[in-house]
Amino acid sequence: MKWTHTTGLLATFAMIAAGGVWAGCSNNDGGNDGGTNDGGGNDVAQKPDTGNDSGPVDSGGDTAQGVDASALDCTYYCSTITSVCTGTNQQYLDNATCMTMCNEGVPNDAGAGATSGDSLACRMYHLSVAATSDSNAATHCPHAGPFGYDMCGGQCEDFCHQFFASNCAGTTTAYPDEAACLTYCGTAPGADAAAGAPGAAASTPAMLCKEYHLENAIKTGGDGGGGHCGHAGAVSVGNTCPN
Repeated sequence: MKWTHTTGLLATFAMIAAGGVWAGCSNNDGGNDGGTNDGGGNDVAQKPDTGNDSGPVDSGGDTAQGVDASALDCTYYCSTITSVCTGTNQQYLDNATCMTMCNEGVPNDAGAGATSGDSLACRMYHLSVAATSDSNAATHCPHAGPFGYDMCGGQCEDFCHQFFASNCAGTTTAYPDEAACLTYCGTAPGADAAAGAPGAAASTPAMLCKEYHLENAIKTGGDGGGGHCGHAGAVSVGNTCPN
């Protein structure tokens, strides 16, 4: 009986010891599970990655297409707008014409980020938005172009400013002065028309037609033998741009 009792006690102690070892393993496993949960903490660490994903989307609003809205430089502006605004959204005849109009007729006196007013900063802002999608290009390329269309200056304001900054100002069919140009433009067909690329055909509204001929005159350094200043003037020579 004594041996049996002793054996029972030993068995009991063995079970308790084994239970302690098992409990210790359980705690260690719990730590490992905790480590796995910490791995879940790695999901938290992935949030900056998610932020990085949202970063391109946000910057895609203006810069994903490589357009820096803060770059107030005619060379950068012209190379960008002639590559972004193409087809029916084209605003300048070519890069050289853009350079002349930008340097001589676009004020560069507003801080970067301006969204309105006749300034290079405003044009760069709208150009950066135009670069993000085809639908944005259709809306914002006209705003980024030389005639502003009531976003980067009014159409008449910008047209008359460009006209008097060009060699056209001294032609016989020119407007007597910039104020007279503004008065004429305010009642001309196509003034404040739906924004678009400058028109070329005689059937287009007068001001869009005059914008086209003004660009041609600037491209050739004046009339260049083509009479473009005359077509862009108050009385369009040959009724090219009918009033």
